[in-house]
Amino acid sequence: MIEPGIRTERSFGVTSTLRPIQRRNLMAFRNSEVYPDVLDVIEMVCIETESVLINTDAANESEVLANHKMAKAAWQMFVHLQEKIDEEIKSYLQSVAKQPPVPPLTYGEQMIENLLDPTKPLPSEEFEGA
Repeated sequence: MIEPGIRTERSFGVTSTLRPIQRRNLMAFRNSEVYPDVLDVIEMVCIETESVLINTDAANESEVLANHKMAKAAWQMFVHLQEKIDEEIKSYLQSVAKQPPVPPLTYGEQMIENLLDPTKPLPSEEFEGA
């Protein structure tokens, strides 16, 4: 369930990891048409933070430095967020069980399949010599 409102306090444990369902949801979100819109909003926030820096009085060096740090941090978070989402998706994809390859049926197995189910095709003649 989605909790309403803005999260302003830590609610995710420092050593916690996402559950597989959360990673799957992230993958769906990342591949949706909504994801670029969310990135645009986050980028807008970064630009707004830069605008504060640009509009800071150059004579006030400490404030310029503080705003520069904030602008730099905003862009670093923007990039890191994208990288983290991609990492979580990779972790999800690596955890999904891959189906083992099924070897093709031998001539004998194909004959048995055809006997048990005559709608199955007869084995090809290339197997007869095997």
